[in-house]
Amino acid sequence: MRRASALLLLFAVGLFGAVDENYLNDRNIWIATYKNHLEYEKVRLKIDEVNKEIAIKRRQSKDVKELNDELALLEAQFASYDSLPKNFPDLLGFGALDTDKIRLNLASFIANTYQRELESSKARLRSLEQDYLSAIAYLDEYETTATAAGDADFIDRARSDRRYFELARGLIEQKKRALETIGGFIEIQTKNYRERDLVRILATVAVVLAIFVALWIARRAIRRYASDTEVSAFWIRLLNIVTGLLAALFLIFNYIDNLLYALTFVGFVAAGLTIVMKEAALNFVGWLRLVVGGAITIGDRILIYDSQPVIGDVIDISPMCLTLYENITHNSAAEIKRAGRVVFIPNNFIFTKTFYNYTHDSMKTLYDLIEMPFEIKSDFDKIRLVTEETVYALTERYIDMAKLQYDKLRERYTMRGKKMRPKIQFMMQDDGKAVRMYLWYVAPYRDILNVRSAVTLELLRRFKAESNILLAGEER
Repeated sequence: MRRASALLLLFAVGLFGAVDENYLNDRNIWIATYKNHLEYEKVRLKIDEVNKEIAIKRRQSKDVKELNDELALLEAQFASYDSLPKNFPDLLGFGALDTDKIRLNLASFIANTYQRELESSKARLRSLEQDYLSAIAYLDEYETTATAAGDADFIDRARSDRRYFELARGLIEQKKRALETIGGFIEIQTKNYRERDLVRILATVAVVLAIFVALWIARRAIRRYASDTEVSAFWIRLLNIVTGLLAALFLIFNYIDNLLYALTFVGFVAAGLTIVMKEAALNFVGWLRLVVGGAITIGDRILIYDSQPVIGDVIDISPMCLTLYENITHNSAAEIKRAGRVVFIPNNFIFTKTFYNYTHDSMKTLYDLIEMPFEIKSDFDKIRLVTEETVYALTERYIDMAKLQYDKLRERYTMRGKKMRPKIQFMMQDDGKAVRMYLWYVAPYRDILNVRSAVTLELLRRFKAESNILLAGEER
C-alpha cells in the first residue's frame, strides 16, 4: 500500500514537477503530532507578526480594527492546540508517576493500583514505538520518491523532517528507562509493604479480633454471674469503655512510631475536639461521669429542673444524652399536666442542672407529703391520733423496708440513723383562719400516688366520722 502511494506520488511529480506538501496528512500519531508542531509554531509566529504590525500602526495612529480581528482569530486557533500534543515530549508525557508520591496502602496493594498503571503506560509506549517505526518508514518512502523525482527542495524538507523524527528515538529510550526505574521502585515498595506494613495490619486485625472476642466472653460471663441486671449493666458499660479506649490507644501507638509524636498528636486532637465540639465533649465527659460514678443508672427514677420539672425512669444512657420515660407522678399531675413522653436530656446536665434521684443506690422509698387545713376549733389531739392510726395502718409495711434501705445507704455515705416513722406537724396558715397539718410518710417510689390516694381517702373518712374535727370551711 505504501509503495503504491509512492508510485502515485511519483506520477504526480512527473505531472506537476513537485511532491505534494500534504504528505504529512497521515493518520500516524507521530506524524499528526509533528504536523501540529509545525502549525502551532506557524500560528505563533503569525501572532507575533500581527502584534508587531498593530504596534507600528498604533504609533502611526492608523486603524487597526482588521488586524485586531485577525489577531483574535489567530489566538482562537492557537488556543485550540492546547488540548493536542504539540511536540514529541507532549506525546510521551503519559504515566509520569512521581516516586516520592507513591505510597502503598491496603487498597492499592490488594488492587495492584500502581502496577496496573505502570503496565498501562508500558503498553501505550509499545504502541507508540510501533507507530514511530511506521512513521519513519513513511518518511523514508517519501524521501526515496523525492530523490527519484529530483525535487531538491522537497528532498531537503523530507530530510529535515527525518532528522527531527530521529531525535525522538532518544525520547523513547529515555521513557523506557524511566518506566523501568518506576517499576523497580514499585516492586521494592510492594516487597517492603508485604514484609512490614501488611504484617502489622494482620497483627492489628488479630489483636482487635482477640479484644472483641474477649469482650464478648466477658459480657456473657457478667450477664451469667452478676447479682442483678443493674450490676450487670454497669459492668458491661464499664467494660465497653475500657475496651474502646484500649483498642484506640493500641491503634494509635501501633501506627505512630514516635511515642512523643503520638502523645502530642493525641493531645492536639483532644484539644481541637474540645474547642470545636464543646457541647459534644461535655456530653461525653458527662456520660463517663454517669457510667463510672454511679450517680444515675438505668432504671432509676430522676427529676431534673430546667424550664420546668421533668420526672421519669432512665431507660438509656448513651454517650450524648440521657433518655427518660416520663412517669405519672404528683409533679406530672400538678404542674406538667401530661406524662408518657420519651425525654432526651444532654449528658452535660450533670454539671449544670440540679437533679434528684428517687432510687439512688439501695433507696427505693421516699417521704411523701399530704397537707390538710382544719378549722381552729378542731380537736388537734384527736386529729393527730386518727392520723397516726390511719397512716401506720396503710404504710407500716413500708417503714421497715425503708429503714433497711437507709441503713444500707449509710454504708456508703456518712448519715445519721432514721426511724422512718410518719411525721405530723401543725402550722397556722398565713391568713390566721385555719391550721394546716403536714403529714410526712414513707412510700415506695413507684406507688406514691396510690398510697397518697389511699391515705387521703381514709383520713377524710375518719375525720368525717369525728364530730370535733372540722376541715377548713366545713360546717356541721
